[in-house]
Amino acid sequence: MRTSKTKENYRLPEVNSEVPLEIVKEICEVYNLPEIWEKIEKDPPKKPFVSDGCTMWPDITNGISIYEACFLHDLKYWCGYPGEDVARLKADAELMLDVARIRGSIKMAEIMFHGVRRGGTEHLKLAFSWGFGRLD
Repeated sequence: MRTSKTKENYRLPEVNSEVPLEIVKEICEVYNLPEIWEKIEKDPPKKPFVSDGCTMWPDITNGISIYEACFLHDLKYWCGYPGEDVARLKADAELMLDVARIRGSIKMAEIMFHGVRRGGTEHLKLAFSWGFGRLD
């Protein structure tokens, strides 16, 4: 995967907009997520990708946007398969680290981590659960 675009100059799609696979591929290139794109390319999820941003959490707090972290977390959840417990834990830990980096603080990041661990389980089969792009 090679692209001249960088995270610093890349604009992610708007909240709640359907993202075509060619744009998903571009995002995976820009954010260096080759394993995510390989999974998607090999077996695209049934449902189109749409990110609601930070589910049940504001995308912007104290003037700081964490949308990027939440969008990437949604992408990882969208293409997940049932039973991929380690991949889900990795996605949740990456969300926590990204939010901590963006905010320069770990408190909110830790709260969000615990929230997605409890509320994002595939067994709930919600619109934001692990593997939501593959749910019937």
